[in-house]
Amino acid sequence: MHVTLPIQIGERNVTVRELTVREVRDWLTSLEKGSATVDAGGEFVWEDCSLQDLARMSDCPVEAFDDFAPSDLAPLKQAARDLNPHFFRTRAAVAAAQAAMIRRLLPEQSSNPPSRS
Repeated sequence: MHVTLPIQIGERNVTVRELTVREVRDWLTSLEKGSATVDAGGEFVWEDCSLQDLARMSDCPVEAFDDFAPSDLAPLKQAARDLNPHFFRTRAAVAAAQAAMIRRLLPEQSSNPPSRS
């Protein structure tokens, strides 16, 4: 049985839940296949968690987060981290691998500024 935790966000009651191993594996597969939904606005609210991640771990849709400040969502994020350390470890490893790939793909930045002709 999944562990759940009720959280109050403004006037809304939200239930945060523990993801199964299968759900984390399915998320990884969607990244590998390129079928994961990317919401640039929601992806970079925090470095370690997206709004889509919070929706995945709760009964609250992404759109419901729009009227809240990141500080309002902090208790939800903390509950998600507490119940899903396995997801956050995996997400950090994926982010590190992506950053390493980007560094390899981008040309070396010269310390000399381009000359003006």
